[in-house]
Formats: sequence, C-alpha cells, structure tokens
Amino acid sequence: MKQLLIIVFAFIAGSSFAQEFNISKVELDAGKVNVYYNLLDTIKSRVYTISLYSSADNFISPLSKITGDAGLEIKPGGNRRITWNIVEEFGRDFEGDVALEVRGRIYVPFIRLDGLQKSFKRGVAHELTWTGGTQQNILNFDLYKGDHKITSFPNIANVGHYTMVLPRSVKSGKDYRFRIVDSRNKDQVVYTGQFHVKPKFPLFLKIAPVALVGAAIYLLAPGSDKDRSIKEPPLADNILE
Repeated sequence: MKQLLIIVFAFIAGSSFAQEFNISKVELDAGKVNVYYNLLDTIKSRVYTISLYSSADNFISPLSKITGDAGLEIKPGGNRRITWNIVEEFGRDFEGDVALEVRGRIYVPFIRLDGLQKSFKRGVAHELTWTGGTQQNILNFDLYKGDHKITSFPNIANVGHYTMVLPRSVKSGKDYRFRIVDSRNKDQVVYTGQFHVKPKFPLFLKIAPVALVGAAIYLLAPGSDKDRSIKEPPLADNILE
C-alpha cells in the first residue's frame, strides 16, 4: 500500500474573525493517518462539526473510518487529533495518491427535541416532539446502543411530532440514543441524549402468575400426609346409635 498524502485545509464558520485553525502535524502509522490540528475560538461555549474528506471520490462524501476529534459537537482546543484507518476504508491493496481535506463548521442542530424521557418501554407508544428544519426534511430515526445501530424508523415527515413504539426485540438496558438524520442530506445530523430501554411489564409481574400456578398445582397434588387424606364415611350402624 503506497499513498502520497496531501492536506488541504478548508474551514467554514459563521465568523472567521473568532476562530483560528491550523494543522500542526500529519503522520503515517501502520496503515493509519494521524492528523493533528489546533482549533481556537474566543467563544468557549461553541462546538463544531469536523469532517475529513479525500480525493478518492473528489471530496464528495466524508471518510467513515475515522476516530478521535472528528464528528459532531467537537469542542475547540489545541492538539486535537483525527485518526483515519486507510486499510479499513480502502482495503490493503489500495495504491495511489490521496489528498485529504479537513472541513469544519460551527455545529447548529437542524432540529431540536423538546426534551427526551429518561426511559422507553418496549411495545408502548411514546410521543416525540421537536422544532426546526423545513417541510422538505425527511427524517430517519436510528436507534443506537453505544456505537451499534439496533433498528431504524425511516422516512418520517418533519411535522414536529412522531409516535415511537420500540419493538419487543430491542433488549432492555442503558446507553441507548437516537441518531436523527435528514435522509436527503447526511450532513444534517442530531444525536439525542442517552436513555434506558425497559420491558413493558416489570419482571416480577411476569414471575408472579407462574408462582401462583405452581402453588395451585402443589395444593391440588395428592400428598402422603395422613391429616390431608379423605376419611371413610361413618358406618350406618354408628349413625343410628
């Protein structure tokens, strides 16, 4: 695998006078590329969307096999690093020249959820509401557990509300969240906060009927206790005496 790496800087921001960006170092390490950069902003509360593109597709789609300080809601600071795995992206047999481009912009969610409950019950309807976006947005709600996609609720009209019912196949647990993306513009992405997924009925309510049935079977089963045996009826002669 042989690559010539060229870093081209492109940065889009709302106010170019408030930001300072520079690439401090680029290194090739065992099939991976580390890009070190500094992003300084006079407004500390602002966060950014940082993406890495390559000339392999004429800088159309962002590279996906990246880790580190790239993605949504990246805080400004010094000595930030993007690690790109060339082998996973292009395969071991890839050869050629590659130009890379770093793009960044101030992160502004294209929609905003009106709060999100801390837990969702499977098989129960939950109403989600939000504001923002346009009528042209067609939304995909992808359910993630950590970095693993579990299921998707596609092609949702941007009308500000949606009734969500998680299927019973989703396992109970924590660290779930929704990734909301415009199906026509993959750059418009929002991640919700994390929440728990719970069963529709608590476990003890499922166990209790089984326990009651077991108790009933035990009471109805023939026992060897003499006190529980059915006594013979008294003889007729004894009744007449």
